[in-house]
Amino acid sequence: MKIYPKKQLSEKWLKAAVVGSLWATVEIVLGSLLHNLRLPLAGSILSFITVFLAISFFQVWNIHGLIWRAGLICALMKSISPSAIILGPMIGILSQAIILDFMIRLTGRNLFSYLVGGALAVFSALAQKALTLLILYGWDFVLLLESMYFFAARQLRIEQLHPNWLLGILSFAYLFSGSLAGLMGYISGRNYLKTQKESTTFNPIEPHGKSDLFRHSRKNNHSIWFLVVSFIVLVAGMLVIGQYEIWVSAVVVVMVLAAGYLRYPGNMKYLRKPALWVQLGVIILLSALFKNGWGQILSIEGFTIGLKMSFRALLLLTCFAAISVELKNPVVKNLLYNRGFQNLYQSVELAFSSLPGIMEEFYSQSNRIRGYRKLAHAMLGRSQALLHAFRQAETSHKPVFILTGQIHQGKTRFTRNLIEELQKSGFKITGLVTLGNTNDKSRNAYHIQNIQTGEETPLCSTEPDPQKPRYGRFYFEQTGIEKGCTIITGALTDPPDLLVIDELGPMEINNQGWAPAIEKIVEAKACAQFWVVRERLVKPMMRKWNVGDIIVFDLGSDEPESVSDTIQNYLARAKGIDSKSYT
Repeated sequence: MKIYPKKQLSEKWLKAAVVGSLWATVEIVLGSLLHNLRLPLAGSILSFITVFLAISFFQVWNIHGLIWRAGLICALMKSISPSAIILGPMIGILSQAIILDFMIRLTGRNLFSYLVGGALAVFSALAQKALTLLILYGWDFVLLLESMYFFAARQLRIEQLHPNWLLGILSFAYLFSGSLAGLMGYISGRNYLKTQKESTTFNPIEPHGKSDLFRHSRKNNHSIWFLVVSFIVLVAGMLVIGQYEIWVSAVVVVMVLAAGYLRYPGNMKYLRKPALWVQLGVIILLSALFKNGWGQILSIEGFTIGLKMSFRALLLLTCFAAISVELKNPVVKNLLYNRGFQNLYQSVELAFSSLPGIMEEFYSQSNRIRGYRKLAHAMLGRSQALLHAFRQAETSHKPVFILTGQIHQGKTRFTRNLIEELQKSGFKITGLVTLGNTNDKSRNAYHIQNIQTGEETPLCSTEPDPQKPRYGRFYFEQTGIEKGCTIITGALTDPPDLLVIDELGPMEINNQGWAPAIEKIVEAKACAQFWVVRERLVKPMMRKWNVGDIIVFDLGSDEPESVSDTIQNYLARAKGIDSKSYT
């Protein structure tokens, strides 16, 4: 028997989940609004609001490390964005959070650190934009901008105004606005602390959303090799574009685009956007016009450089689209989870769970939120209720007992005997068991049996049928799957002491079969569960849903009496009956 107690989040991570979820709401709602309005400097406006809110929250929860944790959670929550390329915004959010947190640690919790940290955080939006353009188009883009600037300066007769002055003015504007955001956040947070007792009472939000960010999914959708190849192609492609003739670069980029479109059609939608091709066309035209000054119209050399800049951008976009998909590989996610990222995993799941409710409330009250001060006051007020909801959500998860073993080792027979013993002890048991048509390895069909009624329903067989979903050598009956889901969800209306599900397998790992029904049970925290799972799937299944303590029994090493005693002790304690601890 192995016990995996649910690790409770610390106050720091709980509060970071609160701030991160509210921060993500602003990013998603206002970000979409600014994007749809096509306002210039939308990213800079969001950076200003980000600094303002982050510093406001820090006045209420003055905890070192809160800001970067909240920024990391918010950045990961941007993964729900419909955009295929989200690495830029995610990096921007995280970098601003790290800068703010670093400055506060360096210079202390005081107004000076908020002013300087805010200035640098907002300025980072400008630096990131410049760096992104430099990475996308290379140093030739900088030279093109310089040529365009000197041409415009001659036309306006301001040749004496060096480009450095223009950069200085632009940088000052960003730094000043960042300091202003820091000052406003400091004042807003302090004012909220003074009027906290008079704050409006918010309706409670029941966490019910979910995230697939760390969920285990079908491995066939991902490949470690494609992740490695994407990095190799990125580096090799850059070298080819920089050192070989234009036709060689064209062939390489076309091949990469074709391969990317075939492998990642969903993440290559940016190729269908006219704005991308207009932008690349403008860059090629400007490069041809200004490479050697305005005097030589449509320079061939400039045209070639413009093409290479465009090829470079397309190569980067395609490779990053591939990398963003392959980084969701369950192998990569499980490795991160096992390397100490469990706190982050739980915090992101908690933040995601509240996002639908927060966004709904944000939209419903948007007509009452006017100005930055009232926006911050509403967010700060909501944070207290949300923190209370998160604390409750973290402590109310029900445990899961898992029975594992080899194929044909007798897991179902053991489960049926266990059910009989628990029922004799007075416990209410519902759910289903899966029975084969033979008792040996020649089984070619299965049916499910309702534990309470004894009713049996065909589930699957080896008889080929292209109309039925197939897993391994079995073709599954839709009526059997639906019947199983109905039996499981019955625990929502009449919760038992223990819900038995025999068994969970690859279909559930890939969100099919009984997975939707189990999701509802877990979300509602309806009852304790008993799962029968094959050995190789135990770890993925443990991390698929956010449940309470997990106790794993191995049919090959655990005695039946020990398994029964452990479960009975827990069920008795859950009903308020004295019993020895099952741990």
